[in-house]
Amino acid sequence: MRKRILLVTLLVSVVGILLLSVLFSAVFYEQTLDRTRSQLKIYMGIYRAEFADSPLTAETARALSEELGGARVTFLLKDGTVAADSGAEGALENHLERGEVQEALETGEGYAVRRSATLRENLVYYCCSFDEMFTLADGTPQEGALVRIAVAGSSGYAIFAGALPTVVWFLIVDILCCLFVAWMATSFVLRPVEKLTLEAAHGGGKEVRTEYAELAPIAKMMNDMNADLHEKVEKMKEDRRIEKLVLNSMEHGIVIFRDPADVILINRTARRLLDYETNEPVPCFVNDREIAAILESGESASVVRSIGGRYYAFRFTFNEKMRVLLITDVTESTQAARSKNDFIANVTHEMNTPLTSIRGFAELIAAGAMPPEKLEGVANTIMRQSDRLANLIRSIINFSAIDSDELPDYEVDLSELLHEAVSAFEPKIAQKKLRMKADIGNGVKVMSRRERLLEIVNNLVSNGIRYNKEGGELSVTLTGGPVPVLRVSDTGIGLSEEDKTRIFDRFYTVDKSHNGTGGGFGLGLAIVKKLCRRAGWKLSVESELGKGTSFVIEFSAANQKTAQNPSPEANGIG
Repeated sequence: MRKRILLVTLLVSVVGILLLSVLFSAVFYEQTLDRTRSQLKIYMGIYRAEFADSPLTAETARALSEELGGARVTFLLKDGTVAADSGAEGALENHLERGEVQEALETGEGYAVRRSATLRENLVYYCCSFDEMFTLADGTPQEGALVRIAVAGSSGYAIFAGALPTVVWFLIVDILCCLFVAWMATSFVLRPVEKLTLEAAHGGGKEVRTEYAELAPIAKMMNDMNADLHEKVEKMKEDRRIEKLVLNSMEHGIVIFRDPADVILINRTARRLLDYETNEPVPCFVNDREIAAILESGESASVVRSIGGRYYAFRFTFNEKMRVLLITDVTESTQAARSKNDFIANVTHEMNTPLTSIRGFAELIAAGAMPPEKLEGVANTIMRQSDRLANLIRSIINFSAIDSDELPDYEVDLSELLHEAVSAFEPKIAQKKLRMKADIGNGVKVMSRRERLLEIVNNLVSNGIRYNKEGGELSVTLTGGPVPVLRVSDTGIGLSEEDKTRIFDRFYTVDKSHNGTGGGFGLGLAIVKKLCRRAGWKLSVESELGKGTSFVIEFSAANQKTAQNPSPEANGIG
């Protein structure tokens, strides 16, 4: 406060003194200019009285200059030509464009203030126009002429510079006065306020008193604020106690956090299930690849984890500043869902045998064992439907098996797998007259299993063929580096904004016209997403309706470690 008072007082005083100095300099300059103009008019009167009949020669100009105490005298013709000048030797440039000359030609007299290029000093010019007959230096008569008289004059800057030493002394005195005023203010005004503030800060909630009547309202306000603050603090303590009691009594776990190492609130159930220690990152947020991928994506999602023989649903929700995890025991519902999945898997598996028989009979019929005109169409229909049902069954089995897949990962050469997969699709690519563009980097390896990666690649490439335009382009690109990236792009029908939000849902298809005619079942991309999330990979889609679609998978850096598990051949996996 003391510094502020000093600085404000000093600033106001200094600015005031400087402004007054500039103002006084400007007023003095204008007064000086007015006196100079009056003096020049007197000089012009002397010319009229004593030299009006003299020829316009340099001698006349010098004589008048001596008469006027050294003022500069210039004789000019009406066209601006300099006839004679008392202060310059030789011919001078035309002065028609000079301000005082223009004004004299228009009104009879004119003034101007500027620096003379000939004499190199600041001059005040006064020019008058005469219509009498004059005689030039060579004796030639001349009707009308201009007479200009100029005297030296100080500029506004020169006047201010001359006053600057006095201004500096005023500033020094002003600083001393400001210091004194600041000391007075802090001693007689601020000291009681500081005392009152210290008493309020260190009084421990006691009533604040003051002997100054002017500060009594402030003291009352402080006492009221202290009372209100004490009441709010007590209420907050009680609310906090009830909140802890409720949270710790919940059978559900709850965690509110900013990042894995910045936990704001965690109840007793969540602390036990997550094995959380204070000021430590939550272990599963860092070590579980699927959960880490959810936290990185920032999209609300749920996962199920087994802890101590029971199953818990981890539901993550996000807002701009906080993240919330709700842990719910879903052991019963998980077991029921698993039983249902097992039942579906068994039923669909059993359906493969009759479907295979149907296909065998259909092949016999199509080969001509019966009259082609009656049975060929039926046989082809049976084959198409049997293929479709077999594919559906296989997709359902694959989708159901992902959650129960606990086999270890190993290092897979993704570059080699992509070359093989693309080669397998060459007949379908040729059938649809697609241009195939493969840009696959060599030696790119990821931690996974061959069948998982093959499932992902087959689904993405088959989608790129199925929903592409005839004669379009299919592109498969793989780049290496710390985080390998796989991109499968087509120039097909593309996706609308609604499709982008639902494309990875189970049994959702974009082009409904494909149903029953060789199209997808809506499980392929759901399987891809499930596999990517389980592995902690980032899956995204870029698409524009009518122009094509690109699916991009970014394999996490953790998958580039050297395989610690044995190869599939060593484990008997193939």
